[in-house]
Amino acid sequence: MKIPDGSFVAETERPLSEALVDYGHDFRGCIRVICDDGRQSEGFVIVEGGKVLASAFTTMGITLYQTSALERMTALKGARLKVYSYSEDEKLRAFASYPDSVIEDSSPGEAGEHPAEPERISYDALLATVTRLPGVIAAALVIDGLPIYQQGQQVDFEHIAVATEDMVRSGTKIATELQLGSAEQIILETPSHKAVIAPISDMFLCVLTAADANLGLVRLSIKNAQTNVRDR
Repeated sequence: MKIPDGSFVAETERPLSEALVDYGHDFRGCIRVICDDGRQSEGFVIVEGGKVLASAFTTMGITLYQTSALERMTALKGARLKVYSYSEDEKLRAFASYPDSVIEDSSPGEAGEHPAEPERISYDALLATVTRLPGVIAAALVIDGLPIYQQGQQVDFEHIAVATEDMVRSGTKIATELQLGSAEQIILETPSHKAVIAPISDMFLCVLTAADANLGLVRLSIKNAQTNVRDR
C-alpha cells in the first residue's frame, strides 16, 4: 500500500489493539500491518492524539476501509506491525492516497482551510460509540452509585452503578497499598463476561461486554472518550 514512509519508530508482533493503546495521546503516525500469509495481506492505521483517523486493509485483491478494516486487523494472529511517526503533511498525503480510509471527520477541509478540530462528544454520543463495538452489552456513566447516563441491552443499571462504585474503591485501595499510582482503568474478567471501569470527567464509565469482546478496541474507545470529554 503506497502511503508516506514517515520516520521509523518501532517494529513489534504485539496485537494491533495493544499497539493502539500504547501509541496514545502524544503520538501522530501510522501503524503498518504486515501478514506473512502468502496472500499479500497488509494494512495501515493512522492515529493522532489517541484517535484513529483512518484505516485500510487489503487481502487477495479485496480492500476494506475504516471500521471494517480496523476490526479485521485487530483479529489477525501473528501479524507484524511497523510504527512510523508522521508530520502533518505526511498524514494529509496518506489521506489523499486512500480517501476511503478516512474515518468520519478526519479528512482536511477545502483548500486553504485548516483540518477541522475533532468534535467534542456528548455523554450520550460517548455511550453510543462504546455500545456499537462488537461484543459490548451495555455501558453506563456513574456518579455516587447512581447511573446518570446509560445505554445497551436489558441490564440492571442500578446494580451496575453500585458495583462500579465498590470496584473503584477496591481498585483504588489496592493501587495505593501497592504504590502503583492512580488506577486509569479497572478490568474484571470472568468466563462469561468482562467489565472495564474508567474515570470520565467527574464520573466513572462502566462497560460490560461478552467474554469474546475485543478488549483492546474497548480500551481504545474509552481512551478516546476520556480525551474528548476532558478537552470539551
